[in-house]
Amino acid sequence: MKSWGKSSLLMVGCVLAVCLVYWQGGFAAWYLGICLLLIWLQAGLFYVFALQGLAVSRHLSSEVLLSGEEVKVRLSVNYRARMPLPWIVMRENWVHEGSGAKLSYSKLLFPWFQSELVLHYKITGLMRGVYRFAGFEAVSGDLFGFAIRKVHRDDLHRCVVYPRPASLDRSVMMFQAEDGEVPTARGPKSETPLVSGVREYVSGDPYHRIHWKSTARLSRLMVKDPEQASSAKRMLLLDAAPAAGPAEAAQPLLEKGVALAAGFFEAAAGGRESCGFASSSNSRRIAPTIRPDLPLAYEVLASVGGKPALSFPDLVRKEAAALPLDTSMLCITSTLDLALVRAIADSGTRRRSVHVIYVHARPSLSVAEREGASQLQAAGCSFTEVPHPLSQWPKQGGVADATA
Repeated sequence: MKSWGKSSLLMVGCVLAVCLVYWQGGFAAWYLGICLLLIWLQAGLFYVFALQGLAVSRHLSSEVLLSGEEVKVRLSVNYRARMPLPWIVMRENWVHEGSGAKLSYSKLLFPWFQSELVLHYKITGLMRGVYRFAGFEAVSGDLFGFAIRKVHRDDLHRCVVYPRPASLDRSVMMFQAEDGEVPTARGPKSETPLVSGVREYVSGDPYHRIHWKSTARLSRLMVKDPEQASSAKRMLLLDAAPAAGPAEAAQPLLEKGVALAAGFFEAAAGGRESCGFASSSNSRRIAPTIRPDLPLAYEVLASVGGKPALSFPDLVRKEAAALPLDTSMLCITSTLDLALVRAIADSGTRRRSVHVIYVHARPSLSVAEREGASQLQAAGCSFTEVPHPLSQWPKQGGVADATA
């Protein structure tokens, strides 16, 4: 029965007890009437004073994490203890924005006259994406169960989970040509200076390096800061909507592709090489002409997903038409069909380096997949398969108590 129903029933009992005292009298009637009146009075006071001024604060151990890690949450609840609380149930809700998975943490406590409660819990097995706080609820009741008080609180809390970079073996890092002997992943160093930023002018700087826009904005002489960079430029293209079979493998294969992309960004940053990124979803595009920026790359990779803006073959054609010929393309996909073969063939594989990493959930390639790989190699594209069996699929974690 609802709380208001119980209170109404208690009030009716009090009225009947008073009538019984008035018409019949006696010790039993007086005792019953006084007890019911006292219970009804404490229930009313509980409605008015319980959980007054409730304030909730939480602290996360970190707001930026890697997939597979855990985040610890310190929850502090304060209220005015004008009424003893025999029991209280507190519940916290979190939502993973990418998959829509809901995580809840609840705890039963017996605070009585305590005015501050501190809880520690953790969310384990974090998945790539954003975890958003979805509300706090506190429920308490009086000693006899006639009055129930609920309080809701909302707040803006989130934590971003970056993909954990996948380890890259030699077959993936060294883009092999069809004969398996000529590595195309790394190119010779260039002596052409690229502008990485601006700095203040110092005596001896040539005047042709003065950055006039920054000088006008900052009211002091600023010059372009040249940097020796590698001529090897790479563009990662990620298929964000793999048509996998079975259907439940689509998301794990996408996560593996994102982890591979993170691994390439990490390797590029370690070698100070240029690496861009684009996907078939609505995520942000990173141009391959800027310096490797791992936080930016991880932030973009964390947002990959959702409904694709265009098909992956169309993305390959679009990027091939826009990129200079000295920029190699790395295509990470879990769909190997004729449309992709044609798109890669149209992208000019004879003039630029194109490599396809095929992520699949099968123990080995099927006959059709082997035929597609042969067609890619015949078009001048190198090919690598990356098995991702069920035993390696990431699983959404849960919520558990944590010590302080």
